[in-house]
Amino acid sequence: MSLGYSLLELATVMAIFAMAATSLGPGARRYRDVASVSAARESVLGLLTTARVRALGKGGVTVTVMGRPWRAVLEDADSVIATVEIEQDLGVELTLSRARMTTTLTFDALGLGRVSSETIRFRRDSAERLLVISSYGRARRQ
Repeated sequence: MSLGYSLLELATVMAIFAMAATSLGPGARRYRDVASVSAARESVLGLLTTARVRALGKGGVTVTVMGRPWRAVLEDADSVIATVEIEQDLGVELTLSRARMTTTLTFDALGLGRVSSETIRFRRDSAERLLVISSYGRARRQ
């Protein structure tokens, strides 16, 4: 009676695991890319929502989205309130409307934005999501 496994049995099981792993790899990478892009978009959307609420209490705030590395910064008149490191933490690239590298979204004391409409494209490999910001500062996922 044998208490262990033969080398042939172990090699067969390892080969089956290797084939399964190679077939699951691309799907897992795609899922990771989609999750990173969605997380980046939701982080910026959360920052914009926070900006609108803080603008009501502070009398106005700004959100600046700037590139290399991509990040979004929420500021009031005298300090930085929050920062989202999009490229560094999530590995996501952005494309702003009109191929700009920086855009500033200003929210007044009523929580309304003073911007020209802005579309932010979040991309990582083949995964892509959009965030459209209206001239009044309302954001919509696409």
